[in-house]
Amino acid sequence: MPKSFPSWGLDLGYQKSIPTHDPKINPAEHGLRGRRAEGRLSFSRTITRQKARQDAVQGLPASDATTQDQWSERETLILEQAEDVRRGLGTWFSECAASVRNFVHDMTPAELSPEHLPEVIKAGENDLRHFEADDVNDARERHEASIVELRAFREKHGAAIGERTPDIKSNIEQTIAILMLILIIEGAFNALLFKDAQAGGLLGGLLIAFGISAVNVVFGVTAGFFGLRYLNHPDLPFKIMGGVVAAVFITMGVLLNFFIAHFRDAVEVALHAAAADGGSLASFSMFDIAPGAVIASMFPNLVGLDNMVAFGLLFVGMCVFAIAVYEGYDRISDKYPGYGRVWRKERLAYERRQAVRNNLRDDLADYFTKCRNWFETQQTRHAEAKREIEKSLNWLETRRANASAVASRCADQERSLKVAYRQAHRKARNAARDKLGEQAAVPYYFEEIVTPDLPQFDYTEERELANAAVRRIDDNLTALAVTREWLETHVQDVQDQLASIDSERPNRSDGVRTLQKKAVQQQLKKAG
Repeated sequence: MPKSFPSWGLDLGYQKSIPTHDPKINPAEHGLRGRRAEGRLSFSRTITRQKARQDAVQGLPASDATTQDQWSERETLILEQAEDVRRGLGTWFSECAASVRNFVHDMTPAELSPEHLPEVIKAGENDLRHFEADDVNDARERHEASIVELRAFREKHGAAIGERTPDIKSNIEQTIAILMLILIIEGAFNALLFKDAQAGGLLGGLLIAFGISAVNVVFGVTAGFFGLRYLNHPDLPFKIMGGVVAAVFITMGVLLNFFIAHFRDAVEVALHAAAADGGSLASFSMFDIAPGAVIASMFPNLVGLDNMVAFGLLFVGMCVFAIAVYEGYDRISDKYPGYGRVWRKERLAYERRQAVRNNLRDDLADYFTKCRNWFETQQTRHAEAKREIEKSLNWLETRRANASAVASRCADQERSLKVAYRQAHRKARNAARDKLGEQAAVPYYFEEIVTPDLPQFDYTEERELANAAVRRIDDNLTALAVTREWLETHVQDVQDQLASIDSERPNRSDGVRTLQKKAVQQQLKKAG
């Protein structure tokens, strides 16, 4: 059997292709050569008559001859040669019949049971499943544990999550790029506003501005990521922590931006004062301004700014800070802390389990394909074997007809030679009656010319064997058809089992359904 068939197929059905029954049985091996193969005897009718006249003149055979042992030599030779032909035909046909019997025996398959085949197929399937049983069990346990954890998380959040799935940020690089962009924009804008406030010019302003912008962005991202996000956490301690972090860093960010605006306002005032006192700004440095004095000037009026440049710094800084808070809250990760983790955990467990199932499904698909190939091949070979058995019987029938024709032709010649011999013998004996006297009477066995019995060339045994083989083949074909239908149903069931495990995963609306169920129960209690 080819490798494309299952291992159990090596023991069932036809193992090889069905051969054609065409044995080379030569009649010459059975003494049927030349004219004998056509049923023609080598005796001449003319010589037979001459021999009959000679025997009649000599009074041979005796007039009282009645048995075959007393026949004339010529008739005995004719009979012997005819019997040789018939025996040769008999042995030749026997060999032909034996070849048909052997062929039918070889073509008679073992019985295929529709109860046994499914068990064999399942055994092969269980062998494949056994190799991946540990992986399947481990993947299932991990997935079931992750499902429990995910459902518990959703139940804690309740309606806050609703039907949403976590916003998994697969492109976090985009968020970082946005933060860097706003940092650069704010830094460049701050540099333009600070270049006239210190001796370093634009380059010095860039260094200061980027430092301020970095602190502003970090405060905003921290307030959003570790502060506002954790207000959505299901556990109260984490909510408190998130509120504290959000309050602290939002306050720090707002105060930072107001401090920078007031500092720039103080720088502008100092510039004018320096210009009025000395008339030169070469010795001026904004770092000479005390931060404490700026902080003291912020209160109680935070928005009490005199310079439009300071208002521009405040506006840009607050915009950048707000964008950073939003990016940290909803763009870096899911806004529900822990939801993305448990969701990713369930997702990875699901993918792992699905990968194991896909591997098993691929192995089973190859196995079932081999099973289908085996069934198709066996159905084809059983049908071919049935045809070849019938063809072998037709072949034997043809050989029987040929043998019967040759035997009939030989019997006809044997009878005609006997008739010629006896007629010539009778005439010659009557003509020599005066010489022969009492011996002139013809032998008693001349009174009847017996037609020789022809061989039966019976092939009843071969026909019975062939009928039994055909019945076995028909039963096997039925078993193959029944099992093939069962296999297709079984394959569909296996595919349904291994196709997807989405039904085991929690739906997005599980949280909503849980809340709805609780609401209905409360209404029923109130109504009761």
